[in-house]
Amino acid sequence: MYVRFVGPRRGRRGSTLGMFRDSWWIVDDSRVHEALREAVQEQLDWFRANLPAPRRRAFLVKSRGVWLADGICWFLDDAREMIERGFALAALLGECGVPVTKVATRTPGQILYRDEYQIVARPDDGSAGGRGTRLLNANDGG
Repeated sequence: MYVRFVGPRRGRRGSTLGMFRDSWWIVDDSRVHEALREAVQEQLDWFRANLPAPRRRAFLVKSRGVWLADGICWFLDDAREMIERGFALAALLGECGVPVTKVATRTPGQILYRDEYQIVARPDDGSAGGRGTRLLNANDGG
């Protein structure tokens, strides 16, 4: 099983964007209370220190002769600490007014990159994760 956390925004090809994108916007949004921005930044700093960042080329997919950054990141289901931190970040984003949903699938699509915590995959059908994706409330823990 693969797990990701998604916000309400959609990407160029209709797939949902991950919560990290919303997190970066929240940190820079002066309308959000400073304590919340700092708490989000602390979570981002933890991920930056502990989660490998795939190189940009790991996201590239050739479509009609053009290379596009269409890869989507998924946590491996045994990356417990990463997922727990994901729930913490999702809760903070919820406090900031950004709803986050946990998504799970067994079929993320073509795997383009893998490390001990995550994969980058090209979804089969342009959705958040291809066929067999289940949307779960990010606050339900599982």
